[in-house]
Amino acid sequence: MANRMMRGVEIEKFGDADSLSLKENIPVPQVGKYEVLIQMKAVGINELELRIRSNGWRTFKPPFILGFDGAGVIDSVGEGVTTLKPGDRVYVFQPITGTYAEYCLAAQDRVYKLPNNLSFEEGAVLPNPYFCAIRCLTRAGFKKGETVLVNGASGGFGLGAIQLARGLGASKVVGTAGTMRGRELVKQMGADEVIDYKSPDFKRNLRDIFGPEGVDIIIETNVDVNFEMDMELVARMGRIVVIGKRGKTVCTPQNLVFKETTVLGCALFFCDSGERKIMSEMIDHGANEGWLKPYVGTTFKLSEVAASHKFIENRRGASGKLILLIDSSAEA
Repeated sequence: MANRMMRGVEIEKFGDADSLSLKENIPVPQVGKYEVLIQMKAVGINELELRIRSNGWRTFKPPFILGFDGAGVIDSVGEGVTTLKPGDRVYVFQPITGTYAEYCLAAQDRVYKLPNNLSFEEGAVLPNPYFCAIRCLTRAGFKKGETVLVNGASGGFGLGAIQLARGLGASKVVGTAGTMRGRELVKQMGADEVIDYKSPDFKRNLRDIFGPEGVDIIIETNVDVNFEMDMELVARMGRIVVIGKRGKTVCTPQNLVFKETTVLGCALFFCDSGERKIMSEMIDHGANEGWLKPYVGTTFKLSEVAASHKFIENRRGASGKLILLIDSSAEA
């Protein structure tokens, strides 16, 4: 029987956003042992994918289909798959083949059932941002009743971190964002206070909010800009979790010694299947209780993939995670 064909965004050479285009007649991946084939409905767009598109990353060598996460329906399962079946609504993280396509192949331990009260678009927001936010809080040893600051909170990851910190019982959750729309979203996701990081009173406002006792956990998306401030704000025995950087970072060691501060890096790619399963269970719990509801940012059709990457490159301030709609009905 002839292979089925699909549409997808296949990288043939690294380049700018205009190098992306929708291709027809790509063979649908063949499912193997312990693997599942997913008919994609919605796909998350991650900034890492823009860097891969431009310059490559790790072992990515053309041709390959771009995309790390998304949501859809199980089409078929391979030998040995016991946790999933055709027709299941699922979301996927770090699949075998990229998600910017009508079908995606993944190992069964990287595919998770989508809560019934979440849409495919909301499911596409979950994997990278929410898994990463959970890992940050876990790495920091978050405990109910602690205070949390998320610097750069209006993107997909930051909004997830705000919502999770609030839902898991933080006593005070504060976010920072540089645009009015971003600050509205951070507040909407459960922050007690939202501060404009472009304000000349930015640092003073944060000091006023947390007072002399400081903040227990800081989740930092821009450490090269904020690290000295973070060391001033953090509570004694507090934790600073670094998730993002754009340049070199200056550190005054005595500031860490005085408060016995712990500085942690967080890289989601090092999670094992057991950790990811726990993360998916936390998402199920929050969705079932009603406090976990991902915010879907701007959506694009699969054929508009180049425009979606340009949107990210040219925007001023993030407003949630962007989504590609893959379902053929969304392309009509």
